[in-house]
Amino acid sequence: MDYVKITPSQFKKGLESKKNMLVFGKSGIGKTATVYEYAEEHGLKVVDYDLAGRLPEEVAGIPAVQDSYYKRMLDEDLQEMFAKKGEGFILLFDEVNQGSPDTLNTLYRITHPNPEMRKWAGHDISKCQIVACGNMSDGTDGTVYLTDLPTPLVNRFFVFQLTTSNKETTDYLKKKYKNIPQVAKYIKVMLDADISPRDVDLALDILQYDYDGMFLESKLGAALTAKIYDIQKGIKNLDPAELIKNARKVYAQFKEDGEVMFGAETITTEEDLKHKFEEFLSDEEIKGVMEGGE
Repeated sequence: MDYVKITPSQFKKGLESKKNMLVFGKSGIGKTATVYEYAEEHGLKVVDYDLAGRLPEEVAGIPAVQDSYYKRMLDEDLQEMFAKKGEGFILLFDEVNQGSPDTLNTLYRITHPNPEMRKWAGHDISKCQIVACGNMSDGTDGTVYLTDLPTPLVNRFFVFQLTTSNKETTDYLKKKYKNIPQVAKYIKVMLDADISPRDVDLALDILQYDYDGMFLESKLGAALTAKIYDIQKGIKNLDPAELIKNARKVYAQFKEDGEVMFGAETITTEEDLKHKFEEFLSDEEIKGVMEGGE
């Protein structure tokens, strides 16, 4: 089935509505990370309830006798959320496809689209925000699950498919790893090789701390790892001052002619030229080049 495609920024915007959201997407594309970023930005807590391998009793609560009555015993990690009726919490059902059919059957009351009807084993969670994330079950994202989600459960959510643009991924990772010289060049090479945003993130972390190359190879493969290290070797041999000097010459030529040759490509807009500069200059260095500063 085709779902409405959204970017991480649109995902965050959708979360502001407090509606139940079910988001599918490729492994490593940033579904869970986007929920955590949103929660941090808004001062919310995330109860990350991974359904993989959970028994139905774990979700519905294990019956236990207390004062001659049966009470559903649940994970202690949920008690703070229950005490506040879910206020200030995002309840995230991660890897929702990996829940067994019996486990998924326990979610109907918890995820009720009417907040006032939401209860978890008798606990009122009417003020809790509900989000679920999973992989496409038809194999279109390279992953196939034996468990498909029942339609009545899916109907409790607004369903979307998360996609990312290279620009959005690059902007986020450039900001996160701004201490790595010419980080945009590394990002471009990995994204061009169809490496997932999560694995690009992990690879940059490995480069940042100069970990053993075997870790990089385990994520990128031998050929791409060799290419990354060739780039690193070349970057270390470059004079940053010379790069900035050359960029200023290119920009001055662009301003004079309205276009400029960059390698084999003709650049006709300032935005495209900026993207080219991003491959080897930091944002501050680009700003200095384009504004005539130091």
